[in-house]
Amino acid sequence: MQMKIKKIISWNVASVRARLPVLVKLLEKEQPDIVLLQEIKAEEANFPFVPLLEKGYQSVISGQKSYNGVAILSKEKLLNVKTSLPLLCEEDKSQARFIEATLPSGEVVISVYVPNGNPPEKQPENQEKLVYKLRWMAGLTEYITRLLSEKKHVILGGDFNVIEKDTDVYNPEPYRKNALMLPEVRGAFEKLSSLDVINTIRLFNPEPHTYSFWDFQMGAWAKNYGMLLDAFFVDRQTKDHVKKSGIYKDVRGWEKTSDHAPIYIEIEK
Repeated sequence: MQMKIKKIISWNVASVRARLPVLVKLLEKEQPDIVLLQEIKAEEANFPFVPLLEKGYQSVISGQKSYNGVAILSKEKLLNVKTSLPLLCEEDKSQARFIEATLPSGEVVISVYVPNGNPPEKQPENQEKLVYKLRWMAGLTEYITRLLSEKKHVILGGDFNVIEKDTDVYNPEPYRKNALMLPEVRGAFEKLSSLDVINTIRLFNPEPHTYSFWDFQMGAWAKNYGMLLDAFFVDRQTKDHVKKSGIYKDVRGWEKTSDHAPIYIEIEK
């Protein structure tokens, strides 16, 4: 029997409405089965459900006006949708950063947009956003631990807002005190990575200075001033079926695109 390859893309679109033509182009070019989106910056009322359905994708979202927001697009039916991270308190669920659905084949797919964690520009000593980020990451790690203990097959993709290693950024020195690189943030990411999961982007792309983000400022794209902020985690059993995982770097060069490039995995079953 011929094995079927399932392609899943994860992408921080930096506004789904602004990026809709680019998203449609990506769907037409790559024909993914599932797409995880982050930073959609849209509520239910202004999310482009119809144009995406016309391309063959049903959508479920956890939306928020002007900020944050995550979504899952799928050619398959999505079951048991959860629109907030279950183990966080109600206060921590006020931001739309988590969405989960179960595929008919049983895999649990999750799209996350981890908080940035840096203080407001006018309040450099304010640590509330960092505390929230660490609490959110701890909640995610605890929840993934629970899913794994239930023998779930987990596919977790998104923008994790962590520079895990010095070689994941063009120059680490300016970011030593940034919430992307603080030791406690890296430690929180390490706890997630040390679960019985594999970061497929890291596995298939071990070369230093592999990036998924280039700022709109400073001519970052042209100078290759990048960062690796996005990741795809799968449980170890699913990992044995992952045939490819990488970054569609060329999409960052498209007109009116996001500052993130999409990442992807291909699973053969």
